[in-house]
Amino acid sequence: MKTLFKTLLILGFVLVGGAVLLGWGVFHLLGDVPGVHLTVDGEEVILSGMGLADAFGAGVGLILAFVVVCLIVPLVLLLGLGLPLLILGAVALVALAALAGVGAVVGSPLLLIGLVVWLIVRDKPRKAPRVQTAAAPSAPALGASPAEPSLHA
Repeated sequence: MKTLFKTLLILGFVLVGGAVLLGWGVFHLLGDVPGVHLTVDGEEVILSGMGLADAFGAGVGLILAFVVVCLIVPLVLLLGLGLPLLILGAVALVALAALAGVGAVVGSPLLLIGLVVWLIVRDKPRKAPRVQTAAAPSAPALGASPAEPSLHA
């Protein structure tokens, strides 16, 4: 199983790397094509004219988006859905334990009477006495000569 999970993890990293490279390639190739224009809020974005500050801002935005998708969303799902379901399950188990405890206290006289009746009425299997019979002389084992001693009594 460990090999399978390692293989799947490596395959996942390869696929993510491939997607990043393809996205980068499409982003840069489409920026240089003469009939294609990337427009954001009505302004045309020229990819080749992106300065250091713009690239830094885009990188910080991508890092924040990655953190939100990989850390915040799973935590919100875990704490927003998983924790209430866990609390609900714990409350249900406590309620069942309380009902079982009340049932045991209420039914204890009946349980004791039933135990006494079962102990009196049950049929104990009796052990049959062992009868010693004389063992008949046995034939020698296959492949053994009659002169060899036998382990059979």
